[in-house]
Amino acid sequence: MKIPESFLHPHFYSNQDSISIKIFSLADIIEVPFKFDIAYYLGVAPDQLPWEMTSDSIPHILTSWKEKEILLNSLHEVRDRKEARKQIVLPIAWFLQLLFWMNGQPVRGLTDWKIEVCRLKWKPINVDERLEFVIKKPEMYHSFIQLQQLYTECAKLFYKIKVLEKK
Repeated sequence: MKIPESFLHPHFYSNQDSISIKIFSLADIIEVPFKFDIAYYLGVAPDQLPWEMTSDSIPHILTSWKEKEILLNSLHEVRDRKEARKQIVLPIAWFLQLLFWMNGQPVRGLTDWKIEVCRLKWKPINVDERLEFVIKKPEMYHSFIQLQQLYTECAKLFYKIKVLEKK
């Protein structure tokens, strides 16, 4: 299926890209960013949506981030900015998914992501400005550090939400 215009972003998808939305798995959250969100807006989403079953989807993202974080750290240690830029793109997408999904909603698109992020109830302080910096200069060490901090803050928020849901 062709990627909708609202999900086209130079880091993630171009006009020529397409994704298969016939079969869905937990691995797709990591391997095919925004697959569930795109399918949802096209009206072909599966019955189980990651923003409705966050106890499965969010820990999966956080675990994948921890693995990628080690690789990114080693790339920055040897100052390989080119490879760091390639490797940080997926974690940026995962973070956007994490941010929206922990608020119980799909990512609405990437063209106006800042406006949509501002509307979220649960988010780190100044997340829009901080994430914009990461997206603009993904190869920089400071972007990696900022993304690390955003993940840490969102993980804390996510587990706080889970505790509040149980009460």
